[in-house]
Amino acid sequence: MGAEARVAPTSRRPKDRNVQIANNARELFALRGFHAVRVDHIAEASGVTARAVYRHYRNKQELLARIIDEDQQRWIDALDSISEVESDEELARHLDYLARVGIESRRLSVLWQREARHLDEDDFRTVRSRAVWISDNVAGRLIRPCHPGLGAFATDVRSWAVVSVLTSPAFYDSALSRSRLATVMATACERIIAAPTVEPVRRRQTPTVENVPMARREQLLAAAAAAFRRSGYAGVSIDDIGADVGFAGPAIYRYFKTKSSILVALMERFAEWRALEVVRALRTSIDPAEVLSALISGYVRLGIEAVDLLAVALTEGHYLPDEDRERFERINDDFVSELRRWYSSVRPDVDPAAAQSLVSIAVTVVHDLVRIPHFLRSPDFESELDRVVHALFAD
Repeated sequence: MGAEARVAPTSRRPKDRNVQIANNARELFALRGFHAVRVDHIAEASGVTARAVYRHYRNKQELLARIIDEDQQRWIDALDSISEVESDEELARHLDYLARVGIESRRLSVLWQREARHLDEDDFRTVRSRAVWISDNVAGRLIRPCHPGLGAFATDVRSWAVVSVLTSPAFYDSALSRSRLATVMATACERIIAAPTVEPVRRRQTPTVENVPMARREQLLAAAAAAFRRSGYAGVSIDDIGADVGFAGPAIYRYFKTKSSILVALMERFAEWRALEVVRALRTSIDPAEVLSALISGYVRLGIEAVDLLAVALTEGHYLPDEDRERFERINDDFVSELRRWYSSVRPDVDPAAAQSLVSIAVTVVHDLVRIPHFLRSPDFESELDRVVHALFAD
């Protein structure tokens, strides 16, 4: 007989292949957005074929649901492991532990806030109910024992603000070590919980029926901001936007040549309105503390009044052309640097890296809470959110 035939070794499928696929999908969804990621992108990152991905997950929606479920379960387990606080020392220990969980779960906020809208109705309802459970347990285990007389609405705002702080590392890079960042986050949560209670200054309620601008361009921008926030940039066509305001076909293109140009215009609108709030704040006083306070209040007000613009600026920027994306990233960084400048003027004793992280946390709290629909229906919300964000910068 001739040379023995060589038998190729059997390739065994790793037992944790589904976990590897989920981890790679988590990173891709966070970096590029759900719509921009195809199954073959996930397969390539995982070293498998698209068919292999489908052996574990029926579609991208099921994969996204699995990822968010796992990340939320990490928070549920963490909160279940702590008891209702009975002392300041126990509160500090719990918050330090939860801050470390947040640093280890950096992608969660991006995925449940930006991508959960792409889930089917049942999965989205589950994500929402779990998010509410997390907030309710922060309130019950951490806030009410420390602030038993705090009203229900203020407790609700503060519980979501604490969740925002604990999940904030998803939205900024920090020069601090993990242990130091955890300390900054835990201290921020303590300040929110301990913020003084005063009679809220009620905001004038928004009319139930909004006046529509006459200018067609403004109508298109408003419709686009609402549509992009609701369905994502990739889930909306330029014809969909036109249909929302009664435009058809070529009429839209007299104002915007492409859908991308609409997105750029929305980004510019939000950046300009924010810049105006900065100018107003800088003119309020020569006292750094008063300037910082005006910057905070102005941004809270802008977030509430232009929530669709803010939401689009936060969640759809990765769809911008590269040059525009880099430009708006610089503009956003400049705003955070402006806040840090005035905070550092008020508190020169705070390490610059810690100051930068605290400012980033404060901005994230505004971003997160103004996008919670039931808060916007309360005339007390602006006052309570303003108080919470100011508390982050307290001594």
